[in-house]
Amino acid sequence: MSLIVNPTYNQLNESLGPYLATMRMAQDAREIAASLDNRITISSALDFAAKGLQPDPKDYPDHRLDRVKNYIEYITDVEVKSAVIKSYEESLEINNLYYDYNTVEDEPRRARVRIIMNILWDNRPHKKG
Repeated sequence: MSLIVNPTYNQLNESLGPYLATMRMAQDAREIAASLDNRITISSALDFAAKGLQPDPKDYPDHRLDRVKNYIEYITDVEVKSAVIKSYEESLEINNLYYDYNTVEDEPRRARVRIIMNILWDNRPHKKG
């Protein structure tokens, strides 16, 4: 018994063979995950592709900022931490690295915000490319 209930893949499987149908399903799964900013795993997206369904974005809230807050929880400087969170929120919104220093006035602490942001932005889980 097949777990695939999507008629498109069943037709591809019958006409072109299992390899092309599997490649098509994997491509669709990657597109489904990307449409949700990779808030679901590829294996979860594969389940949706096999069933021919689209996941509801409301069922998968955006936890990208929560992950960043976990990374910076040990920073004791509240102003630096606030600036990093604000910078990350702005960067996500414009999909480009952005620094917002908030109330951080001195250059060494601003440099700390830039360094932390560069590390977080370069290692973000939703990074494209």
